[in-house]
Amino acid sequence: MNIFNLNNKKIFVIGGSGLIGTEVCNLLKILGAKVYNLDIKKNLKLVPNIKFLKFDISKDKLIEKNLKSFFKSYGTPECMINCSYPTNKSWVLSNFKSVKKKTINENINLHLNSYIWIARIFAEQMKKKKVKGSIIQFSSHYGVIGQNSEIYKGTNMSENMIYSAIKGGIISHVKQMCSHYGKYGIRVNAICPGGIEGHVKGKKKKQSKRFLKKYSERTPLRRLAKAKEISPSVAFLCSDSSSYITGIHLMIDGGWTAT
Repeated sequence: MNIFNLNNKKIFVIGGSGLIGTEVCNLLKILGAKVYNLDIKKNLKLVPNIKFLKFDISKDKLIEKNLKSFFKSYGTPECMINCSYPTNKSWVLSNFKSVKKKTINENINLHLNSYIWIARIFAEQMKKKKVKGSIIQFSSHYGVIGQNSEIYKGTNMSENMIYSAIKGGIISHVKQMCSHYGKYGIRVNAICPGGIEGHVKGKKKKQSKRFLKKYSERTPLRRLAKAKEISPSVAFLCSDSSSYITGIHLMIDGGWTAT
């Protein structure tokens, strides 16, 4: 029996053109889902027959209007996954030494507030149409613990004082939504990845060798995750095999938070 058989489920993926989003969209499609990628730009790395819907989270006043337009055109999804990572231009200066109040306000609105608002719009649509479904929000292991500043010393990266606040807020809101929408058959969960191999957010550079070494030494599995290692957990939480799972934050961090 294939526990990940998604049986033509309609799934909207917000941020499906990103590092994790690409792997999520491709796996869900391979497993039989009808996948819609809601993002700013198309992604040529996606497998065929994934529908692209242009969606810009930074256009705050248009979020609800655009989503309702998608519902009208394509119907109500059984699942919504938000793996977007919206930031402003000052994101790389969000360390304790350099951060500005404006940067805090703008990034919390872009990231945390958009996650909360979008999830609520989807949940209300599912409730209205009596669709029992799954909402999956992407948080981080840094939504549970603080960042370890030592791993950034001598690298092209630094700690980010806003990131943990945003990701911790997402986890708290998942629990709040779970308690409210459970009676309608709507499950709400969070996925919390640890460090993932790739580029540095806000820069065009990849993670430095020094950072990769220091991070790996701190992790029980002695490495960072690959984006493709995150997507199977998303598929599971979309599937009927997770029908009694709601309100969790699933750690996928190589054991980082266990030590």
